[in-house]
Amino acid sequence: MNWDFTLDKYIELCHSIRQLSGEIMTLAQFLKAGQPQGRIVILRHDVDRLLHRAMDIAEVEANSGIKATYYMRTTRSVFRPAALTQLHQLGHEVGYHYEVLSKSRGKYQQAIARFEQELMQFRRIVPVDTISMHGSPLLPWDNRHLWRYYDFREYDLLGEAYLSIDYTNVYYFTDTGRSWDAGRYNIRDQVIGREPEEVVRTTNDLIAFLKQAPPSPVLINTHPERWTNNRWAWGISVISDWGINQVKRLVVWH
Repeated sequence: MNWDFTLDKYIELCHSIRQLSGEIMTLAQFLKAGQPQGRIVILRHDVDRLLHRAMDIAEVEANSGIKATYYMRTTRSVFRPAALTQLHQLGHEVGYHYEVLSKSRGKYQQAIARFEQELMQFRRIVPVDTISMHGSPLLPWDNRHLWRYYDFREYDLLGEAYLSIDYTNVYYFTDTGRSWDAGRYNIRDQVIGREPEEVVRTTNDLIAFLKQAPPSPVLINTHPERWTNNRWAWGISVISDWGINQVKRLVVWH
């Protein structure tokens, strides 16, 4: 059995990142620095559910001297003030994982009002410098489309994770679909970035890629709910991802 996407495997990935002779940045740091080139790793996590697994990863990173960006939803199970505070105290960046256009059923005025309200909820607890849309893959609205009519920079934000980075100069890897090369199951978490010479599917492939010391920045995006050492929970996650992938495939076909 391929025991990928375990907490132990993530620890191994962190060790490989630490061995690179380059900088490790949060997304805000990368944008503040003007999107520099060179050996840089940007670690980003989209916390959709199972908050405790995100906190496990945050502790692993902090123990490895790594700072990452955590995009948090405003759902009851994820938006916990104590957790946001702890992430900030560990040195991580806390960002807002917005889904207001989906919540507002495509009504833009309602969506921007909700955005302002939810952003303020975060900022009462921790600083927020960047945002990232939540894909809501089974709904017809793309939350990024909010910015066709409004400007997130008016809210004292450095950037939006999908819209503010020049990905043509960045290697982008995401574990969406339970593979680092899961484009066919990836409805909205897509960017046009630099392509590695070898296909990267497993975390071992990603570690091997990093050992080659890529010359351009590497952005790694994970969903922490996938990463666990509990074999029972790991098995449930495999089955869940498989089912969601089949639904996504039907959505794409139609």
